Amino acid sequence: MEAAPPRERAPWFGEDRQACVWIRDFVAHFANPVRLKLLCRLMAGRACVSELMEATGEKQSTVSQQLKHLLMAGLVERERVGTRVYYEISDPAVPEIMEFLARVARRSRSR
Repeated sequence: MEAAPPRERAPWFGEDRQACVWIRDFVAHFANPVRLKLLCRLMAGRACVSELMEATGEKQSTVSQQLKHLLMAGLVERERVGTRVYYEISDPAVPEIMEFLARVARRSRSR
């Protein structure tokens, strides 16, 4: 396999320790398989907990716990409609990040 050509400049955060810590913490939100499944489902549109349970095959307590994590991270937002609470992706970068991760995973698995 041929190596990628060298970049003119390293990413801006390479010398900024605080930025590196922030990026590490941000990327950690995508390191949980349940959160990934939730985000994948939410990329198709908003959903309530019961719909997310069905889509992921996870228990209500697990889905709720991981939604709380995603909510606190600012990656999803919620809206109460009657007795139901609907969740949706709040940051437009999330689908881009998810698509990037899927490309990397496909490439890595095909090696």
